[in-house]
Amino acid sequence: MDSKTGIVTDIQHYSVHDGPGIRTIVFLKGCPLRCKWCSNPETKEVYPELGYNVKKCILCKKCISACPESCITSLEKKIFVDRAKCTRCFKCQESCPTGALRRFGYIKTIEEVMEEVEKDRIFYENSGGGLTLSGGECLVQHEFAVSLFRIAKEVGINTAIETTGYASKNVVLEVARYTDYILYDLKHVSAKKHEEMTGVSNDIILTNLKELVRKGYNPIIRIPVIPGFNDDEETVEGFIKVVTELGLKKVDLLPLHHLGKNKYEQLDRDYYYKDMITPDKRTMEMIKYKFIQQGIKATIGG
Repeated sequence: MDSKTGIVTDIQHYSVHDGPGIRTIVFLKGCPLRCKWCSNPETKEVYPELGYNVKKCILCKKCISACPESCITSLEKKIFVDRAKCTRCFKCQESCPTGALRRFGYIKTIEEVMEEVEKDRIFYENSGGGLTLSGGECLVQHEFAVSLFRIAKEVGINTAIETTGYASKNVVLEVARYTDYILYDLKHVSAKKHEEMTGVSNDIILTNLKELVRKGYNPIIRIPVIPGFNDDEETVEGFIKVVTELGLKKVDLLPLHHLGKNKYEQLDRDYYYKDMITPDKRTMEMIKYKFIQQGIKATIGG
């Protein structure tokens, strides 16, 4: 994409997470990480994708007739999409009367996105809220992000990003120039373990975090708490060390949840953490207390 258009999966109104106040969250497609617990699998690829919700399917087979590539078949009480043959023309989705076939990702202009954002202006003014870019990784579409934020700032709308920080230093700093709140993910302190569960090392992430702090930005650290991966005492102490050394004062602890499970099924993908129990309240409070003991404000949830 470019500075004028982006690929958006969703625009969520009236959110009280991902930044202060009431916010409009724009979810952009594309992410260089492959976190095994990701709750937004539909944002991983940068291109639009087809989802299929079998619970909504009435097996009318209109999609089979509409597909020019003959890549949809039916068996028993559901349809099957040959994704290797699918050209993502979405004619099947357009023919579906129940919404069982769903398109993840639409090309949107700056004007189209801002029109949606402006609908919530009265809530921003009363709550100190604004626009948040999320994903995926919104830095993948950094040109679009910068253009969107420039206009938002011109019309007095507060801006925030939710980011992994996995991008070039120049991209991170360019977007940061137009960002009021940087919500910065830290998933593990070990480069090896980080790569095992996300597909990439954390070297670039930590380097960019240090650069943001050096340039005078004050990112809010967000830690997804994943049982068996980063909730042990040693890893938590590692997080505290990173945050303390950088002089940061706020951390959001985000417990693993399974809200994205159905989207994995719709995309015909395996969900690695489908059987994992979410962290209990006692575990979350213990981790929170460790941060507070070191003078770091910690909250559970974003």
